[in-house]
Amino acid sequence: MTSYRVAFYTLGCRANQYDTEMMKEQIRNSSRFEIVPFSADSDLYVINTCSVTNGADRKSRQYIRRAARYGGVVLVTGCYVTLDEDEIRKIDGVDVIFSNGYKGNFAAVLEMALSGFSGTLQEGDLLDWKLDSERVSVDSAHTRAFLKVQDGCSQECSYCKVRFLRGPTRSKNLEGVVQEARGIAENGFKELVLIGINLAEYGSEGTKLPELVSRLEELEKVRRIRLSSINPQGISRDLVEVFASSDKTCPHFHIPLQSGSDRILERMARGYTVDYYLQKVSLLEDQLDRVTLGTDIMVGFPGEKEEDVRMTRKVIERVGYINTHVFRYSPRDHTPAVRYGGKVNASVKKERSASLRKLVSSISLSKRKEFVGESMEMILEERSNKVDGWRGYSKNYMDLHLQADGNRKNFSPGDLVEVNVKEVRNDYCVAEL
Repeated sequence: MTSYRVAFYTLGCRANQYDTEMMKEQIRNSSRFEIVPFSADSDLYVINTCSVTNGADRKSRQYIRRAARYGGVVLVTGCYVTLDEDEIRKIDGVDVIFSNGYKGNFAAVLEMALSGFSGTLQEGDLLDWKLDSERVSVDSAHTRAFLKVQDGCSQECSYCKVRFLRGPTRSKNLEGVVQEARGIAENGFKELVLIGINLAEYGSEGTKLPELVSRLEELEKVRRIRLSSINPQGISRDLVEVFASSDKTCPHFHIPLQSGSDRILERMARGYTVDYYLQKVSLLEDQLDRVTLGTDIMVGFPGEKEEDVRMTRKVIERVGYINTHVFRYSPRDHTPAVRYGGKVNASVKKERSASLRKLVSSISLSKRKEFVGESMEMILEERSNKVDGWRGYSKNYMDLHLQADGNRKNFSPGDLVEVNVKEVRNDYCVAEL
């Protein structure tokens, strides 16, 4: 039987990364297919695209064209397909286009491509966007395993098209998550990262996020449970109590702020005020030891003025994030904000984002220095490119680089070690055993 080499390239969020692992899962043990790195030496290329910003659209097109130049059969999926299929069709060399809903039957899609099918898959028997049927047993790209428990979004933020791209909010059932997590842990993954498009909306048959975390905490081989990005509406007292009572939960919360101005938050339709956001931050600070926080900040939303930026700076200074993603507003078709007045000049956006990045870098450095001399548990991920040793993360998401020890050099990715934070540098921390 002929064996075909299949290469993947994934853009975008952790949910998309999970989807790629889910597609790989369907062919991983097949003698008919071999998963290979994304290079010129492949028979089939799968580009899992992103469309959250104009930049993501552009990058998706770049990798589609690169795959087309390599030759072979080119398959394109992901969020860019949903609303911009016509743009993809214009790219020479694309053979098959299929939406997110077909990822659950990816093996059948591959067989169709090999049988000579060319074009866009229309709705039919292959369409299977059921979250409960999605499963992974490994994460080939990380030593921490991403576990998707929620998809879609019901929130109608005025700048965001994700709800059109990923569909309505839906959650994986509790027992399905537990079963999937058990299989991942038995394959040697010590840390689970719970992910979703809007994790705050997780809820399956009455089960909410706190109960889900509690059930996963009972799995013996799971050593860590981490949440990916979660909106402030998901930070409940029940959830915080679960995190406070467990030695497996990771006290790091990435809570998107977007703006520190109530006026801009209202125009964004984010559904909360700055005061509400800070109440959630205080709840975490009061109840959790060594808690650290991350966030997303959008610069240049229509109508944003210097006073709004000053308010954002105040919130950043108050919270003290250790990691912050500052990005410029990107107008997206199909969203209300694209019609808003008060457009911010590109040069002003650039200036404001540079100023905020300088601030968040300084605050992160100061915040991380508070942990110098402390002992932390670290999971090794990869060889460090900063020191002669290993890179990994603490439970509170400190980026640690462990210097080599003459007596302990035979480490492997996934090993869990106790370290001390020795030194804090601009964008990472040096640790020692």
